[in-house]
Parts: sequence; C-alpha cells; structure tokens
Amino acid sequence: MVQPDDFILEHLLNTQNLLAPYNKPHRRELYRWLSSKLKAYLENETPDTVLLLGIRGVGKTTLLAQLYFEAIKRTSPNNILYLSLDRLKALGLELLEVIDAYRRLVRPKNAVLLLDEVQYERDWDLKLKLLHDERRFLIIATGSSAIKLRESPDLARRALHRELFPMTFREYHLLKTGRKLPELIGRILRGQGVSMPPITEDVELYVRAGSMPLILEMEEWEVYERLTAMLDRVIYRDLRDVHEFDAETLDKTLDLLHLLATPKGERFSYERLSKTLGLAKGTVMKLIDALEKAGLVQRILPCGSLSKAKRKSPKIKFIAVPIKSALLFGSGFSLGKKEVFASLLEDIVAFYLFLLAKSRNGKLCYEPGKGGADFVLEVGGEKVVVEVGLGKVRKDQVERSMERLNAKKGIVLGSKYEVGDRIVFYPWQMFVAGF
Repeated sequence: MVQPDDFILEHLLNTQNLLAPYNKPHRRELYRWLSSKLKAYLENETPDTVLLLGIRGVGKTTLLAQLYFEAIKRTSPNNILYLSLDRLKALGLELLEVIDAYRRLVRPKNAVLLLDEVQYERDWDLKLKLLHDERRFLIIATGSSAIKLRESPDLARRALHRELFPMTFREYHLLKTGRKLPELIGRILRGQGVSMPPITEDVELYVRAGSMPLILEMEEWEVYERLTAMLDRVIYRDLRDVHEFDAETLDKTLDLLHLLATPKGERFSYERLSKTLGLAKGTVMKLIDALEKAGLVQRILPCGSLSKAKRKSPKIKFIAVPIKSALLFGSGFSLGKKEVFASLLEDIVAFYLFLLAKSRNGKLCYEPGKGGADFVLEVGGEKVVVEVGLGKVRKDQVERSMERLNAKKGIVLGSKYEVGDRIVFYPWQMFVAGF
C-alpha cells in the first residue's frame, strides 16, 4: 500500500509532467475570474474555497492545469498541490491524510489546493469544510454537476459555487480564432434589427460539435468517440450520486439516451419510454431526473399550471449538444440530413435559452399540443415565443401562440430575415453566432 509521505514526495516531483498535457493554450471565460482569485490569494493572503461544477469533458481539469502553471510563475511549485481524487481513491489514500503529509513535509506558505473530481472522496463536503475553516488555503475543487445534491449545508454556505457549461458560439469562436464577436442576443430578444457578425468558422460545425472544448484540438469524429467513451463514466459513476440505481437500470441508461437523441426523441412520453425500455415509469422519471442533475439534459416543462405540467411529459433537450451528435453518429444517422440537423439546432437554441433563463432568473417552458410554441422564455415578467424551423413557419401560427400565452414578442429562427412590430424572423446562424 502506498504511504502518504511517499506519495507526496513523488507527486510533487511529477506534477508538472502530469498536468502538462492539460495546459491548453485556450482559456475559457471562467478562467479570468479564477485567475483573479488566485492572484488575490498569493498577493494578499485571502483564503477561500471555490467549488467548480460541470459535466465531464467540459474543461474542468484543463482549468486546474492552467491555474497550476500560472501559480508556479508567482510562487514555489511546492506551494501548489494538485490532487486527482480519482487517483487517490485508486491508491487507497484519503484526502486529509495526504494533505497532513504535505503540510508536515513541505511546510508550505500560502498553499493552493487544486482538487480534481472531489466526488470520489468519501464525505468530500465535510472534509472541504474542515479545510475551509482553517483559513490557511485557497481551495479550488472540481466535481460533477450532481455532487451539489449531496453537499452539506455548512459547505454550501462557505464555498463559492461556479458552474462550467458548454461553450456558446462566441466563446468557441474566440478560442478558435482569437477574435471577439459582438453579443447580439439582447437585441434579438427585444426583436430589434441586427447585422450578421463577420464569422469565418463553420456555424454548422458548432451546432454539431462546437460547444465542447474537445473540438478545439480534435477532428469531429474523434470528439464523438471521446464523448461516447465518457458516457460510460457518467452513467456508471456520476448517476449514482443522484439515485441508487441497480446495475440493470444503469445498463439501460444508454438505450434511454439513444432514444432521447433521435430526431423525434422529444416526442417520447414517459409512458412510451417505459414501454420501450421495459422499465417502470417511475424508474424512467428518476433516470431522466438523474441525467438532468448530472448536467447532460434539461427538462422543459409545459407552460401553464402545475397540474398541467404534471399531466404532460416534458421536452428533454441535451445541454451538451455534441453528446447528442455522438449518440446519433454512433447509431448511423447522417448529421447533415435536414431533419437530423434541425433537431440538433433546436437543442442548441434550448441550451442558449437555458443559459438566458438561468442568468436572468427567468423561466423556460413549451406550449404542448399541435401548433404550440417550441419554447417560451419569460424574463422580467415578459414572455417571448421562440419557434425553430428550417422549413416554413407561418406568421399566423406564431401569432396564435402569442395570443394564447399572452406574449408580447415572437421570434422565428429559420432561413429568412424580417423585422416586424411583434414578430421577427432571424436566420438561425444569426441567433447562434450572437451569443
């Protein structure tokens, strides 16, 4: 069995080599804020605890590696301790005993703890609380989106929480080209006229695969291979943080994801999914709840009363749309086929609206029934109907939805550009590139 002292001495010597492959040149938008926390701590000794959540493959380990290499420019490498809790678990080591060995052997000044995948540590939240209360470290810890469900209230009050989401097109374009694009989403939501930004990147490639950072260093098909392999770890490790599923249920989770990914997947009701998968309806609902809390999908409830929401199944949309692309690609679908691409585009629009609702304390729903609105975004008491269609969407259809929902604005994302008083048609590329 590996001893904590031996591990620390060897690990400090090898950390730079261990993290070098993750020290990517591109920087996510969240990096700037994390870097400012690191600088404040090293200059002013202001300890804090930051919990960084997100799905696998979204760039959490890369952020920690970038912070590590920035930190060693400012202080001794021995003052920075990066630990993968997955590796500690495999070696039979516990977090606190390793940190005790580190303090005893190194006696660091202004130590920075970079802790990766903390969900693999038993009672991780209580241990982070103990370290936080010592007020001796800057702690930046990453974990899956689902771990906040098992977080103690004490740590929740103490730690700063940030969630790392997949990239919008503007962030993707910035990291790929180094050029900033204007943000258009505010004007679009207000139904104002906008000009198409000057872009050189393939917007269709972004819709299929561009929201995950893997696309910045891999071919498209390699991204799909990597994401498909990643799903196994999400299913068999992360989902257990939400519910206690048995092996047979977890084995059917990939089948469930394939069904949800099909171009007509959102039309599956809980009842149909239950029958197709051979699982109880309640189990299917728990699985989808777990997938949502793990950050893979979002449930969009029908507009209206709570009783209506309970009677109707939600729309299920992928937050990380490249995962949907990977599932379709693996099932033999042509991602360029109009019906398939339209389905991916609708998920990207849903992802954008999800971010808008989250950042502006809004609500997102859909109008059930034939001819109902694809999405309804409510922000600040005002509703905006959003329709997505590569085919023809009639103006009167949107007007009827607006009347039923008491919405002031209607936005249609398709192929044409036409600004009206209440209803505006935007090319879908303009909407995608504007956020």
